[in-house]
Amino acid sequence: MNTDINTSKYSQTFRIGSFDTDFSGKVKMTSICNYLQEIAGMHAEALNWGIDDLRKQNLSWVLSRLKIKVFNYPKCKDVLKIETWPTGIEGLFGNREFKIFNEKGELMMIASSCWLIINFKTKRPVRPHNIIGDSYFENEKLFKNSLQKIKALSLGEAQESVKVHYSDIDINQHVNNVKYIKWIIDSCPMEFLHKKEIDELEINFLHEVKFAEILTILMQSNANNELQFAIKKQDSNIENCRAILKWK
Repeated sequence: MNTDINTSKYSQTFRIGSFDTDFSGKVKMTSICNYLQEIAGMHAEALNWGIDDLRKQNLSWVLSRLKIKVFNYPKCKDVLKIETWPTGIEGLFGNREFKIFNEKGELMMIASSCWLIINFKTKRPVRPHNIIGDSYFENEKLFKNSLQKIKALSLGEAQESVKVHYSDIDINQHVNNVKYIKWIIDSCPMEFLHKKEIDELEINFLHEVKFAEILTILMQSNANNELQFAIKKQDSNIENCRAILKWK
């Protein structure tokens, strides 16, 4: 794993291991999301906005919105170069973009994300200007429009229930964002998983989930190979996330 750090952009290489691929030998979407989470944290740390710096103030970064567009899927043993840069602040969100290249320099995927800074004692968001307000930001945004809140399901049907286990919990003491993506993909119809590929993922993280809670995954099928999801707490019906998967 190699890194290249500067104040505005950060790049890192990742070699895709067998544990990061699916039955077809292509990289899993959850593995891509893990790479993005890792490189975002590394760049924040290099800019003195990292989780260790924030925890001294009882604060932490929390991913709120993510969108990934796939042009081509890399395979096992491929080496990826991921570039990331923050693009500034919108309201309470700190925004960050990503490009994923193969060894030939071909653009494989792009991604955009919105992050909140949360006080983990009060569970309330903190204005990011207090942490990163005077910093320089790149202005290159990879999607035409800013990420928005996904509309609620209208006809969602329960697909399965999930109990939160020890391995689902991260350093913030709640379910790691990639676990939601895993649960959603695992609940997709088998004909999609075997015959199609995810073309685009968009997800909103709405409320935290903690150890031993039980969740219900709901899905509805929309037009044009689109599946829409919600994850809710079984005992309170609180929505924890919403997502849309577009397939090709």
